[in-house]
Amino acid sequence: MKEFIHIIFIISIAYNTFPLALGLNRDHRNPHLTNVLLAAVFGLLQGVMYYLGQALGDTFMHVFVIRYKWVVFGILVAVSVRMMLESMRIRRGERLFSFDNYVKFFIMAIAAGINTLIVGMTAGHFSPMNGLMPILLVVAGFCWSIAGISMNLSRVNILLSSLFQLIAAAVIFIVALLYLLTNHWI
Repeated sequence: MKEFIHIIFIISIAYNTFPLALGLNRDHRNPHLTNVLLAAVFGLLQGVMYYLGQALGDTFMHVFVIRYKWVVFGILVAVSVRMMLESMRIRRGERLFSFDNYVKFFIMAIAAGINTLIVGMTAGHFSPMNGLMPILLVVAGFCWSIAGISMNLSRVNILLSSLFQLIAAAVIFIVALLYLLTNHWI
């Protein structure tokens, strides 16, 4: 059960790549190999952003040792609330982008990893799956990106994307509550 919750948590953290990937191949002009490469960049940036968050967290999380469970809980709740708000933006179609150049794509790929960076700040003290977390985030981010790129951009898919974003936010919130109540990663 513990590993299942960890995997669902990792899948939920990496979900931010899906809505962007859904808008990436809006007109299906990109060749398949290009789409795989773009999805790989999305996935790799999930792992890199987690690692950068971990390095950032290692510089200051020791200050919060006395109240660490509340800090971790607050960080996870903040990410969850942010994702809930983003789900409303996705529903309205505001978070789907068409990339006309690779600079915009790279900036949006980094933006998709902000939640992963924030969660990574807690990794120095609390990380499910220990050292495998960045690798699993790369895999999950790649899979979400491939799924998003493969889908047609329709109103139904936009609504499903919004719903899945909301579910991912709920999973992160539940993990935050479980962490607060059990004082460890489940």
